[in-house]
Parts: sequence; C-alpha cells; structure tokens
Amino acid sequence: MTQNLAVAVTQFGLNGKDGETLARAGAKVIPWLDEVLDYFYDYAQEDAARFFHTEGLLEHARNQQKKHWAKLLSGTFDDGFAAATKTIGEVHFRIELPFDLYLAGYSRATSYIQTLFLKRSSRILGPIGKAEMARQLSVLTRAFTLDMNLVIEAYFNAQQEEQARAFRYLRDGMGRMGRKDLSEDIPSPEHSDFPVRYEDMRLGFNALQSDMGEVMRSIKNATEDLDLTAAEVNSGADDLAHRTETQAATLEQTTQSVEQITKSVQSSSSATQETDAMMSQTHQKAKTGQDVMQETVEKMREIAESSAQISQITGVIDDIAFQTNLLALNAGVEAARAGDAGRGFAVVASEVRGLAQRAAESAAEISELIKASSDLVENGVEMVDQAGRVLGDIVNKVEAVAGLTSQVANSSLEQSEGLSGIASSLSQLDNVTQQNAAMVEQTAAAVGSMQRDTTSMAQLIGEFALSPEGEGYDAEGENDCREVANQVAA
Repeated sequence: MTQNLAVAVTQFGLNGKDGETLARAGAKVIPWLDEVLDYFYDYAQEDAARFFHTEGLLEHARNQQKKHWAKLLSGTFDDGFAAATKTIGEVHFRIELPFDLYLAGYSRATSYIQTLFLKRSSRILGPIGKAEMARQLSVLTRAFTLDMNLVIEAYFNAQQEEQARAFRYLRDGMGRMGRKDLSEDIPSPEHSDFPVRYEDMRLGFNALQSDMGEVMRSIKNATEDLDLTAAEVNSGADDLAHRTETQAATLEQTTQSVEQITKSVQSSSSATQETDAMMSQTHQKAKTGQDVMQETVEKMREIAESSAQISQITGVIDDIAFQTNLLALNAGVEAARAGDAGRGFAVVASEVRGLAQRAAESAAEISELIKASSDLVENGVEMVDQAGRVLGDIVNKVEAVAGLTSQVANSSLEQSEGLSGIASSLSQLDNVTQQNAAMVEQTAAAVGSMQRDTTSMAQLIGEFALSPEGEGYDAEGENDCREVANQVAA
C-alpha cells in the first residue's frame, strides 16, 4: 500500500476492526455486484453509449468496475487497488465522462447497494444485530466514499497532468517567443503527447505565432528596404547638400558680380547720358557751322561777282588806255606836223602816251591779278561749297549718332533698371538658397538619424528566428484558428 493510500484509509477509518467489518459486509455485497451494475448501466445506458462506442468496450468497463468493487469490498487496499482507482479516474477524464454523470451514477449504485443490504439483512434481530448492520452500512458508505474520493483525485490529477503538459508546451513556446525564436510551432497531438483537449489553444498559439512571424518578416523586409532607401536618400541628401552649398557660394559670387555689373552699367549709363548731352551740343554746333559755311559760300560768291565786275572795269580802263594811246599818237603826229610850235605839245603827247602805256600795263596786270583772284575765288567757292556738303554730311551723321546715342542711353537706363531688379532677385534667391542649404543639411541629418533607427530596427528584427517563408502551422481550420488567436491575443 502506498503512503498516500494508507493515509486515506486511516482518514476514512477503514483499517483495523473497521477493515474487518468492511470485509464481512463486502462478503455479503460482492455476490450482488452484477445486479448492482445492471442497475447502474440501466440508468446510464444512453449516456455511457456516448463514451463507450462498442459493446465490447462497455463490457470491458463493466468487468473492470466489478473487479475493482470486489477488491474494495474485500478491504484489500494494495497497490493494485491504488492503480485501479488511478486508472478509472484517468479513463473517465480521458473519455471526458461528465463529472456529474459519474457522481450521480456512483451515488445511485451505492444507494442501491445499501437498499439491498437493508432488505437482505432484515432477518438480523436484536440490538446486537442492528448495531452490526449499522457498522457495516457505515463502513460501506465510507469505503465507497474513499473509492469515489480516490477516483475523483485521480480524475483531477489526470486533468492537472494534462493541463500541465499542455501548459508546458505553451510555456516552452512562450519561452521561445521570449527568446525571439518564432521558428517552431507547438506540435500536434498526432506528433507529440500534446493533449487533444487543448487543441484550440495550440492552434490559437500557433496562429498567433505565425501571424507574429509574418508581421516580423514584413517588418524585416520593410526595414531592409527602408534601410537601403535611407542609405540612398542619405547619400543623395549629402550630395544635394554639397551641391546646394556650392550653388549657394556660386550664387553669392554671381550676386556680387551682378552688383558690380549693375554699378558698371549705372556708371556707363551716366556716361552715355553725358555723351548724349555732348552729342546734342556737338550736333547743335555742327548745325551752326553748317549755317556759317553756307553764309561763307554766299559771301565767296558775292566776292566772285565783285571780281567779275572789277574785270569789266579793267576792260574799260584798258579801252581808255588804248584810246588815250591812240589819241597821244595822233597828237604826236599833229605836233610833228606843227614843227617847233608843236614841240611842247609833242612832249605832252609823249608823256600822255607813256601814261596811257603804263595805265594799259597796269590794267593788264590788274586784269591778270583779278583773273587769278577770280580763279582763286572760284576754287575757294568750290572748296567752300564742297566743305559745306561735307559739313552737311557731318551734321547728318552727327544727328544719326546723336539718335543712336540717345537710344543707347535709354537702353543703358533700362538695362541698369533691369540689372537692379535682377540683383534684387538674385539677393532674394541667395537668401532662399542659403535657407535651402540649411534645410538640406537638416534633412541630411534627419535622414542619417532615420537610417540609424532603421539599422537598429533591422538588427532588432534580425534577432528573431523565423520559420521559412511560406510555411505555416500544420493544423486544419485556419479561419477558426485565426479567431481563436485573436481571442488569445485579446
């Protein structure tokens, strides 16, 4: 007898004299066991058929129950009896016999035994007989209560053992999850000693682990892609930051150059405006010079006309000299005819002839001088006229240059205004570019931080051991399991 059974026998008072009383009572009851079992199975026939699917199984259970009660009623509380109670409790738990059905059936069976005992022991008369019958009934009640207690204990032990076995698998699975190992499912009852009674829990856990594995795999893939993308973006951001800095420096230099050009154009515009003013004055003076040349041409023409009139006068003088010379000649002839009386007149005539001769010579010289002067005047008139035409062309050219200079001045003014606007826009663009450069540097720093975060996440996810992609848990009824997994997760 095991120690626990011995303690139970002592607690229920079935040792010593009570044990002997149990043996005497059992000797009476054992022959009635077939009748008691018939009564028991008549009551539980329909319910028992649900758990014992064949007549053979039911008959085997009946025989085992009879042997067990026979050993109980004989008071033989040995290891075989302990093993029998343990087997009955485990079988009842394994076949999922309802606990209330077992208690009700057992109570009816023991009550029927007591009824039979009273009926068939009523011939015992006297106080001694009644006291013995009471002791025997008490011992039978305690014996059947002990048996029921041991069966119930075995039932609950089997339940706890099965529950412990199921929770051991669950605990091991959670331990693997705690170690970031999602690669192993809880095996099915067909491939392990996992209890079928907790199949829903197993399927729910495997579904939850499978879903978590899929989530981790998706996060891992997304993190790897994000890490690569972040690296590319980080590299691009660094390049962009460098190019933006270069662009900002170039733009700053361009702004300075444009400001210098603007100042130069403004100076050029001022100089062009001054040139335009000077060209206007030059044009006015050229116009005045053209007018003076025209007046000079007119005066030279008047001089030419006066020279022509002088030539006419010298012609008259030449004619007078010729006539005077002719008269002097005639006077000399007449004086010669007069002889001495005309000698003085001849001298006068000779002097007159000499004067006439000198007047003719002077007239001839004057005529030559006037002719030369007339030629010079004509040449001068022609040259002055030509100079007037050239000066007129100069005036026209100066006027055209003045117009072009005015246009250039206007264009320079417009360019100066336009360059001022460009310089202002470039200054604003330079400020914006500087701000963009700062933002690009901040973006590059943020992307670098994001890359470090994704790398850390990738390392964290990489610590999880996942089942091969595409493999799931090995149970049927996936949709139902998903619902169970959701309930477990909740």
